[in-house]
Amino acid sequence: MKTLGWAPISQLIEIKDGEQSLTLCHYPMFTWSHARCGAIQLFGHVHQHWQGSCNSINVGVDLWNFMPVRIDTIRQRAKDLPVNQHWHLVERNADIFS
Repeated sequence: MKTLGWAPISQLIEIKDGEQSLTLCHYPMFTWSHARCGAIQLFGHVHQHWQGSCNSINVGVDLWNFMPVRIDTIRQRAKDLPVNQHWHLVERNADIFS
């Protein structure tokens, strides 16, 4: 039996880039692990229909000229995105992005 040569597929992955916690999921979420502590969520699925918010960024290729992007570029775009309008409902007392 041939193997494909890559790790198993996961629905959600949490990684760190230096001190920055990142949650990677195909779908956008309202909240995620360490969201109150500045973790950023990276998602796709919605294509060009929504860029995301300042802490939950759409990294689908159709929003990035069909090219890979660096995390620093993603962070820069995040600064220009609004706070999710529902953030205060799901993450009470979490005003680090407002």
